[in-house]
Amino acid sequence: MEKVKSIVYRCLTNADFFNINKPPGMESGGGGQAYIDFPTSTVSLEQWSNFFSGVNEVKIQQETQGPSWTFPIYSLKLDKANDLASQELKIYQRRPQSVSITSQKLLSSRSNRVRAWHPDAGFPVPIDNTDRTQCPAGLIVYLVTTDAHKVWAGWFLNDGTTLLPIKGIPPKSINSMFLSIEGNSGIINFRDNDNIYINSADKNYPLQSHGEETYISAISNPINDESNFIDTLFNNDSSSRNVFTKEYLNMIRVRNKSLVNNLKRVYDNTCQITGKEFAFQKKDGIDYTEAHHLIPLGEGGSDEISNLIVVNPLIHRMLHHAEVEGIDLKNIKVDSNGYGHLTIKINKKQYTITWSPEHLASIHR
Repeated sequence: MEKVKSIVYRCLTNADFFNINKPPGMESGGGGQAYIDFPTSTVSLEQWSNFFSGVNEVKIQQETQGPSWTFPIYSLKLDKANDLASQELKIYQRRPQSVSITSQKLLSSRSNRVRAWHPDAGFPVPIDNTDRTQCPAGLIVYLVTTDAHKVWAGWFLNDGTTLLPIKGIPPKSINSMFLSIEGNSGIINFRDNDNIYINSADKNYPLQSHGEETYISAISNPINDESNFIDTLFNNDSSSRNVFTKEYLNMIRVRNKSLVNNLKRVYDNTCQITGKEFAFQKKDGIDYTEAHHLIPLGEGGSDEISNLIVVNPLIHRMLHHAEVEGIDLKNIKVDSNGYGHLTIKINKKQYTITWSPEHLASIHR
């Protein structure tokens, strides 16, 4: 693994996506856009220069409009054998307002599409190349520099159902990328103690956070034990109201709420144990669910997707306070459709936890 120094990202617009995928001959005056722009208002030339500082084999030149950087780039989300090979990529100031990645039009004879952003690597493709509206919302491409002096490329589709491509508890700074909206771009420079790493061998979670746990301090209140506080903090109601009106125990870790919200969307806010049974709707019409840690945080459990399930509040309380048997992820059975099932007992009554294939992929059994 390589430690991440900086990430530059861009959330593609419908027009970006359409133009870099459209067939040749659709433009009367030429081939049309073949680049991905990063506005200098969000990533300045000085920031680009710092981004490439120390990168192996980078070639810096002065073009008509401004500087260019040509360098070897490595791709995430590929088979391991292909990860080892790099390709040469050029980024340059195409006009005063933007810095551009060149030759990204897929169906051009001069295409140099970054391999991580190629359909062969799972990168989204238009359903209909003549329809601009088919671009998935929240399609983010990013470049990463590491302490190994390399540049890596990756992508993330924030469609409301996809799990975040990062393990561990990420620093808050990375949320600006994951929660980016169409057209947004930016740069994130990580501190030494952020401990964000690239793991090119992990296609589902290429980014990994090995940072120290983050805590908040409060005055100890004997009325509330730790499990009650965790229940309140991690029930993850999406309401914007601040419900934390009491003082709680010291040293309770803070987690990335967006990670759980994404997991809830994977299950359409439905309990993984009882489905719609015991469900009730909030005022916004969405079923209320909570996130449960299979191995409690106080017992060394992780705050990763692999240790979380989506449950209704009744089951959540039962899992915390009743007698629970059979929580052993090694015993998950996978059916022909890729869904995982684990039989457990709560107060001697049998229940089954069900995982979607996408969620199940995060679990190392």
